[in-house]
Amino acid sequence: MVMIISSTIEQEEKIKSLSKYLSQHVFPRYLDSQKGENLFLLNEETLENIESLHDASRVITALTTIISILETAHLSASYEELFMDSVETLRSYRIAFPFPLSFFIERKPVEFS
Repeated sequence: MVMIISSTIEQEEKIKSLSKYLSQHVFPRYLDSQKGENLFLLNEETLENIESLHDASRVITALTTIISILETAHLSASYEELFMDSVETLRSYRIAFPFPLSFFIERKPVEFS
């Protein structure tokens, strides 16, 4: 018998928090802040696809990895495989990530404060 433990409220809050951070702090460094803030918002329906502790951990790891890569001082194509693995993880839970890494490499981010 296999026992599956559902994701916790804390994990769902962490996923929402990372999503919000990405939309409000990372994307606006690369695009108009109005557009960036509305590109990656997760709703309750999307969160329903994240059923177990394992699922939630995978999504949290993927979001954290994407954020870390996009906040790297010298963004390069060497991060492509790791970035795409993270995007594919999100897609497996029906979370659409709007851009490939090349989009961010081609744009110069504003300075981090």
